[in-house]
Formats: sequence, C-alpha cells, structure tokens
Amino acid sequence: MIEALQHVDAQLNEAARHDPKVLDDDRHLESLLRKLSKVLHVGAANFCWFRDPSKALCLKLADTPNAKKPLVGMCDSARCPQATHHQSHRPVWLGQIAVIDTFVESPRVAKGEKERLLPERDRAQRVVAEIDAASGAT
Repeated sequence: MIEALQHVDAQLNEAARHDPKVLDDDRHLESLLRKLSKVLHVGAANFCWFRDPSKALCLKLADTPNAKKPLVGMCDSARCPQATHHQSHRPVWLGQIAVIDTFVESPRVAKGEKERLLPERDRAQRVVAEIDAASGAT
C-alpha cells in the first residue's frame, strides 16, 4: 500500500514539474486514489492488488482469465504474486497454523490427511515469518 501511495506522490510531483499550479481542491489526488481503489481488494488475510488479471492465481485456478475482479473464494494469497500480507493479517495466519496443528495432533485424523496439511502449515508459517520480517518483529 505504501508503494502505491508513493506512486501517487510521484505522479503528483511529476505533474507539478510540468504544470505547476495550486489547486483549490484535491480532485487530482482523489482521481489517482480512485484508480488505486479499483485495484485494491482488502481481505482478512491479505490485500489483493488486482492490477494484472493474467498474474492472478485465483483466475488461473478457475480458468477465467478474462474476469474483471478477483475470485476471493479461490484466493491463495500465500502463492499469488499480487497479494500482500501485513501486520494486521498476522492473527489470521496464526489462527490457520493453530487449526492445522489441532488436526495434525489429533489421533482421529488419518495419516494421509495429516501429511497433506503439513505443506499448508509450512506455507502459513512462511507468511507469518515474512510479516514479522517486514515489520521488524522477532
């Protein structure tokens, strides 16, 4: 999100160099932010920056390359290049790890299912580690 807002700042600075003027209102800024809002989809576990549909993992999985919006129900943000994870998403990922651990530790869950869950837990742990690294937490 910071990168996107820095992009908005850069465009405003560039516009000011070519056409310096003082505006009585923030219409230009609002226009840039409106464009940004069309690509940002806020989720409980990630932010989806739906800028390039050809890179959206959800559309690839659903074989719908011409969709105009992400398919939130098919989101695998840990693998999608357009998703970002932030400190506010950390509790969701920790919850995912806890749920998976409950199943892995249960004697009622079949061995094959436990083995299938381990890569999911590793993926969630990787996301938490990346969030911690980006926020400077240890």
